[in-house]
Amino acid sequence: MTTVAQTLTTPYYWQGEWVDEEEAGRRLDRLGSVLPALPGPLDVEHVLGACEKFAGTLTDRDGAEYRRLFADLTDPATTALPVADAEAALAGLAAALDRGLLAAQLTAELGGTAPHRPAPAAFAGGAAELWQPIGTLVHIAPRNVAVAGVLSAVEGLLAGNVNVVKTSGGESLFTQHALAMLAAADPSGQVRDRLVVLRFSSRDTEWLRQLCRPADAVAVWGTEEAVEGVARFLPSGCRLVEWGPKISLAYLDRTGERRDGRALRALARDILRNGQRTCTSPQVVYVDTDDAEVLFTEARALADALAAEADAFPELPRETAEQAEVTNVVTVARLEEHLGLTRTFSGPGGRWHVLADKRPGLTASPLFGTVWVKPLPREDIVRVLHPMRRYLQTVGLHTAPDHAVPVATEFFRAGALRIAALGSMLDSYPGEPHDGQLALQRYSRRVSIAMAGAAGGDGR
Repeated sequence: MTTVAQTLTTPYYWQGEWVDEEEAGRRLDRLGSVLPALPGPLDVEHVLGACEKFAGTLTDRDGAEYRRLFADLTDPATTALPVADAEAALAGLAAALDRGLLAAQLTAELGGTAPHRPAPAAFAGGAAELWQPIGTLVHIAPRNVAVAGVLSAVEGLLAGNVNVVKTSGGESLFTQHALAMLAAADPSGQVRDRLVVLRFSSRDTEWLRQLCRPADAVAVWGTEEAVEGVARFLPSGCRLVEWGPKISLAYLDRTGERRDGRALRALARDILRNGQRTCTSPQVVYVDTDDAEVLFTEARALADALAAEADAFPELPRETAEQAEVTNVVTVARLEEHLGLTRTFSGPGGRWHVLADKRPGLTASPLFGTVWVKPLPREDIVRVLHPMRRYLQTVGLHTAPDHAVPVATEFFRAGALRIAALGSMLDSYPGEPHDGQLALQRYSRRVSIAMAGAAGGDGR
C-alpha cells in the first residue's frame, strides 16, 4: 500500500485526496456542502485511535513518515527549523497525541470521553445537557509555530467538527502531510472525511472569503492584523476564536539569587529559541529593583549568558524590514545612553542585543535575540502591567520557591496567563489552556434536552 510519505502531494489536501489549485478552488466554492453530506456524527474513539497510531510513527526516526515531516520542518526555503528544534517539534507532537493524555483532556474540558452523550443537567429535574460540535471549523494556522495547525485540527476533531486548515502561502507542506498521515491512521475514514488543508496567502481575499463563508467558527492564530484581516469575512453568528497576539516576559524577583548564572543561561535559551518568534518567547526581562546600577549589572550578566549560549542556536534569516527594525531600535537605545536612560550590550555581528532601560513600561522587542531589561519592583507589577493585560501571556519566573505563588498571583492580577520556570517558557503540556481558554469548549456547543427520558439517550 502506498503511504502518504510515498505519495506525490500538493498544497491542497481534501478529504483524503491531493488536488491541484484549480480543483481546490472549485471545491472551496462548495465547502458548505461537506458537513451535510456526512452520514453521521464522528466517533471520538476513531480520533483517539488514529492519534495513537500516528504518534507511534513519530517515534520511528528511520520511518518514511518521520523523514518526510522532518524534511518539511527543516526545509531552508520555508519553515527552516534548526535540526534540534525540528526533532523537538516532532517529539512534542508525538507526546501531545498520546491517547491517555487526549482522553484526559476530553474529561477535563468536556466532562468525559463521550461528551456527546446526554447527561443529567444539574438543578433541572429530568433535563439533560451534552456537548455538540460547533460544525464547520476553520483554522488559520500561524507561520511561527509549526505544529499549531495540526494540534488545533486534532482538538477540532476531538470536538467532532469538520476541520478546514489554512496554512501560510510561504509554508512547507508539514501540516498537509501530518494531517494526511493522521487520516490514513483511521481505517473507518471518519477522520479523513473531516479534514481539508489548503495553502494560500491571506492576500488572496477571494479564497479567504470563500473559506469563511460556510464557517460556524474560525480559529485564528496570529497578530492583531491577522485577526482583523480574517474577521471582516466572517458571516453573522460565526464564532471567532482568537489565539493571540501576546507578549511574554521574564521576571527576576528579589528573592532569587542575583546574577544567577544557571538561571540566566536558561533564560538566554528561551530568548534564542526560534528567534523569539513564538508568543511565549520573552521580549522583556524585568528585574525586581529600582536601582539603576543593579539593573545594568543584571543586564550585563544576561549578556554574558547570551554570549555563552548563542553558538548552540542557528541564527535565523531576517527579511530586510525585520533587520531594519532591529537596527532602528538598537540605534535609538544607544543614543539614549547619552541621556543616562539606557545601556546596551550586543553580540558579534548583532547576533543578539540586550537593551537595559530605566523606564519600566512594557515595550515589544524587534525579536531575533533582542531583549529589553527593565526595572519593576514587585509592588508595582499590577500598576505597570495591567494596562497591557490583553496582551500578556507567559511570565518566566526566577524566585525563591516559597515566593513563587505570591509573585505569580501579582502577575495573574496584572493579566498574565501562564507562569513558567526560566528555560521552559516555550514548553507546554498536553491539554494546557490556550491563552486562558479551554480549546475543546471553544470548538463546541453546549446544548440541552428538556424532555422525559432525555438523560438516558446516547446523543447519536
